[in-house]
Amino acid sequence: MTLPVKLSYRKLLWPEAGVSGINLNQEPAGGETFLWKSITSYFLCSIIFLTLISSLLFCGCTSPLDVVAIIDDEPITRDQLKTRLNTYDEKAVFAAATDSETQTQFTNAEAALTQLINERLLLIEARKLKLLADSDRDDPGKCKQAIRKVLIRLGEKVSFPSYQEAFTYYNQHRNKFSSKTRYQLEHLLLKSENLAWELKEQLENGELSIADATRRQTPDIQSAKIDNQHLITVDEMPVGVAAILPDLKINQISPPIATPYGYHLIIIKKIVPAGNIPFPEVENKIKDSLFSERLKKNYQNWLELSRKQHTIKIYHKHLSGL
Repeated sequence: MTLPVKLSYRKLLWPEAGVSGINLNQEPAGGETFLWKSITSYFLCSIIFLTLISSLLFCGCTSPLDVVAIIDDEPITRDQLKTRLNTYDEKAVFAAATDSETQTQFTNAEAALTQLINERLLLIEARKLKLLADSDRDDPGKCKQAIRKVLIRLGEKVSFPSYQEAFTYYNQHRNKFSSKTRYQLEHLLLKSENLAWELKEQLENGELSIADATRRQTPDIQSAKIDNQHLITVDEMPVGVAAILPDLKINQISPPIATPYGYHLIIIKKIVPAGNIPFPEVENKIKDSLFSERLKKNYQNWLELSRKQHTIKIYHKHLSGL
C-alpha cells in the first residue's frame, strides 16, 4: 500500500514569497512558516484591494480632494457646493482677493455647505419615512418635494398659538405695536396729468367715484384701488404722496401728484392717530410670528438630534478657493 506523499513548503525570503511559493516536491519539514506568511499576505492584499475598490464606489470615482463633506457614506462634492454658491446673489467674484475678502468667500462657502448638509439630513429622513425612493435621490424636483413633506411632518407636532398666548405677548411687547399716524385711502394712478385733472373735477362734482374708476377698462387708468381694511403710514408711500397727506382732510380729493409711477389722485377715508395699534388688528400677525418661531425652534432641535445620529465629516481645507 502506497502512503500519501507529505506536502512540504519552501521557506522563502519576503521578496520571493508569494502564493505561488507552495512546493509539492518532497523536501525536509520546516516550510510551515512560509505557508502562514503566504496565507496572511494573500488576505492582507485582498483586504487592501477591496478597500480601494469600495473607496472608489463610495465616492463615485470622485477624487478625495473633490469631496468637501461626507454624511454617513454620502459625499458632498466641490461641484455641488459651487453650484449652491452660484445661487447666492451676495457672493462677489474677486480678481485678487485680500485676506478679508478670502475670509468672506470662506464664510459663504461654510454657510452654503451647512445648508447642503441640512438638506442631505432631511433627504435621509425622507428615505427613512418612505417619502423618497432611492431611485429618485438624484431627481431635484422629487427631492425638493420630499424635503417639503418632511418639514410638514415636523411642523405637525407644533401647536398653533392660542388667543390667550397672543394677547399675553401683545401686553408684554406693547412697544412693538405702536405706530405713526395711519391712513385709509382711496387711490387712482393715471398716465397723464391732463386726465388726472379731468377725473378730479368729475370726482368733486359727483359725476364719478373711485368705484366707477375701478370698473373702467382703459389703459389711461393704471391703477384704481379701494382698501377699506389696510391702514398705511407715510413711510409706506411714495415721497410725493406722503408730503401732501398731512394737508388733506377726510374725503378731500388731492390735486394730481406726480411720481415716477404716474399721476396720483388720493382721497383720505379715515385717519388713525399715532399710538398703540389695537390688539384685534395685530392678533393674526402675532400668532403667525409666534408659530413661525416655534416651527424654527422645533426644526433646530430636530437638526441638532439628527446631527448626533449621523456621522458628519467636513474637510475644511477643501473649501479654499470656492
